[in-house]
Amino acid sequence: MTKASNTLFALLTGATALTALPAMAATLTVARGVDADGLDPQQVSTTQSSQITNLMFDTLVTLDASGEAHPGLAESWEISDDNLSYAFTIREGLTCHDGSAFTPEDVVFTFDRARDPETKNPRLAQYGPIESVTTEGNVVTVTMTEPYGPLMSYLGSFSIPMMCQGSVTADGGFEPVGTGPFKLVEWSRNDHITLAANDAYQNFNPLIENPGRPYVDELKLVVIPEAVARMAALRSGEVDLAEPSLEEAALLDSDPAFKVYSADLSGQQVLTAFTWKIPPLDNPDVRRAIGMGLDRDSYAMIAYEGLVSPTTCPAAPGLIGVDLEKCAEWGVSYDPDAARAILEGLGYTQDSPLEVKLSVHALPGFDQMHQMMQQNLAEIGVQAELETREVAAFFDHMSQENMRTEGTPVVWTMGYSGVDSDYMTTMWKTPGFVNMGLGGEMDAMLDEQRTLTGDARVEKLQEIQKILLEEGYAVPLVSPGWNWLWASSDKIDGFKTGFVASILFNDVKIAE
Repeated sequence: MTKASNTLFALLTGATALTALPAMAATLTVARGVDADGLDPQQVSTTQSSQITNLMFDTLVTLDASGEAHPGLAESWEISDDNLSYAFTIREGLTCHDGSAFTPEDVVFTFDRARDPETKNPRLAQYGPIESVTTEGNVVTVTMTEPYGPLMSYLGSFSIPMMCQGSVTADGGFEPVGTGPFKLVEWSRNDHITLAANDAYQNFNPLIENPGRPYVDELKLVVIPEAVARMAALRSGEVDLAEPSLEEAALLDSDPAFKVYSADLSGQQVLTAFTWKIPPLDNPDVRRAIGMGLDRDSYAMIAYEGLVSPTTCPAAPGLIGVDLEKCAEWGVSYDPDAARAILEGLGYTQDSPLEVKLSVHALPGFDQMHQMMQQNLAEIGVQAELETREVAAFFDHMSQENMRTEGTPVVWTMGYSGVDSDYMTTMWKTPGFVNMGLGGEMDAMLDEQRTLTGDARVEKLQEIQKILLEEGYAVPLVSPGWNWLWASSDKIDGFKTGFVASILFNDVKIAE
């Protein structure tokens, strides 16, 4: 496993310590742009919803900042030599929000309900090819029909939380009953969600220092759709923490009265890709030359206001198999002189440039980055016509563009996120995300990494990334890739973010 960057570590551990913090604060109020669309973790799909369910439900395993699995509700586990059987020993002494004991039967209940077609679980694919889930004593055994390497990562994420059986009422309704740090008090749709600290909580998450109940008694998450109104509420002290716009985050970051947080463990990043079937982008030298012309450091500092970091791997920092130093060796770095020399050798000059379309979608941070990219490309002999679409229309358009083998070539940008580097399978295995799949050897390698665990899987994931970089199919740019940002007053200490932009309040204290 690779270690996350020093910047990421500093964010996770907290950069500034407050003195004389009280042991308890009554209510922490958080302003969000949108509400959850549900509180059933097996029926929601938006990150905004899972950020809330993650506060009420725990996971079988937990993940440290490098993505390595640690004990959670399961105190230990054994994986069979053929990677088909996972035996989890469930902790004793755990309590559900309704006062009942959390048992292995709750784990079986969770898996059975998740896989029931009636549940219509939008994240069912992340559970993998499960054949059966059984229990004997305090051991739950998950048996797979074929090896599935990403399972442990997903078991440590909000995609597969463990529910108590009391979540399903006698009439078939749903009430969130978990073992998490907070329990539901009330939900007024599109207005607020109020959660109370779980007095019986036991923490096993290595990202969190507090071993027991949260320090705050109550957590109130209010919906304020307009960014200006959220910032006014934060500045006035009406709320303690809020989601700012990119522009507001940059202003607050320079104000000592506030703190700004970025989702460095979100698994998100932005990369440049190509319609690689269309000449001359079918030539790896051309793709790599274009990559040499892109100034990712400037994109991070200027377009994203210094709130993100340049990155070098096809999968995001912090995920399994990601080694930024190795990726830097395999990929390209900003070198416009070398880029010009390569392109001139192929007949492309300032007077006779390579003509491409730079196809993008609109998003804060992206917009200025794309203008900078257009200028970067012009400096190396690439004339890029910038075309911007709304998100849905953009991906529909690229699905068609990536199937073409002739015509004007396209350089395009995209963002992706996840809790495991297996998302490269979704992106690059045929047909791939918006038809960008590579086929052949790459498909076989992506399938193989799913059959492996431990160091063998890390090695295979790195082999995949090496090919993507050396062949110039991907040019990583920045991470995290878009606006998962938070800001608080300087009185707040201990707020943290976890994988896939989860929000962690266990360690939060409020100074007088």
